[in-house]
Amino acid sequence: MFSFPLLSNSAPHSSAGGAHCFPDLRVGVFKEIVPMGIDPKIVSYKETGIHLSPKEFHREVEQYLSQASQGQSDTILLDCRNFYESKIGHFQGCLAPDIRKFSYFPSYIDENLEIFKDKRVLMYCTGGIRCERGSAYLQSKAVCREVYQLKGGIHKYLEEFPDGFYRGKLFVFDDRYAICSNEDIISACRYCGTLWDQYKLCSSPHCRQLVLTCPSCRNKGLTACCPVCQEKELKVTSMASGQTLKEECECTKRRPRVPIECVSKRTLDIGKD
Repeated sequence: MFSFPLLSNSAPHSSAGGAHCFPDLRVGVFKEIVPMGIDPKIVSYKETGIHLSPKEFHREVEQYLSQASQGQSDTILLDCRNFYESKIGHFQGCLAPDIRKFSYFPSYIDENLEIFKDKRVLMYCTGGIRCERGSAYLQSKAVCREVYQLKGGIHKYLEEFPDGFYRGKLFVFDDRYAICSNEDIISACRYCGTLWDQYKLCSSPHCRQLVLTCPSCRNKGLTACCPVCQEKELKVTSMASGQTLKEECECTKRRPRVPIECVSKRTLDIGKD
C-alpha cells in the first residue's frame, strides 16, 4: 500500500483486532472520506486549523482545564464526532455536540456560532480526518481567534497518553465498536443505568441504532434502543428490489437534528469526568 505514491506519506494507526473485525475489503476513490456535505471547492480542506502534536495538545488541554476550573478560560475544547462516539469516551471538559452525523456539523456550527466568537478552539476527532474538514469550515466563519486540531486524533493521543485527559472508550467503525486505553466507564446502560459502555445493534432489523444495554438487561429481553423498537414490531417496508428500508425510531425522531447550545452551558463542570 505504501509503495503507491499517493499513500507513501500516510500515517497509519494500529490497534489490537483481528480478521473477524474486518470482513470486507473495499477500495474506492471519494471526494470526501467522511462526508461533511460541503464541497471541498467551497471550503477547502487545505485551509485547516493549526495542527498540534499529541504532546502539544495535552499541554493545551491541561492549561484549559486549569483555567476553566477557575472560570477564566477563553478556550473551547470541541469534540467533532457523533453523539454515540462521545457518549462512551471524550476529553474532560469538552463540548460534545449531540449530532448523529458529521454532515450535520456545519449546521451545528452555523446555529451556535455565537459561542465560538473570539474563542480559541481545540478540536479533536478519532483519527484527525474529520478535523481536517471541520476545522476548515470553522475557520471559514472567521469568528474564532484561533482554531487548533489534534494531529492524528484521539488514536495517536492515546498512544502517547493512555492515562491522559481522555476518559472512557474510543469508538471505532468496525465490529469491535470500541477500543480502550484506560479502565474508566463513563456511560450507562440504556435501561437500568448501571455503568456500561459496550455497544450492540438494536434488535430491530429496521432500526440499526446502537444501544448500550448491560448483560442483565439483555437477559431480560431488553435489547432495543427505545420502547418503540422494544415493545412494538415495526412494519416491514421494502423497496422494489426487496431490500429493507431503515426506519427512524423514537431515539432519532426526538433528537434535534441540530442542537442549539446555551452560552451558559460553556460553564463546564470540569470535575465531573
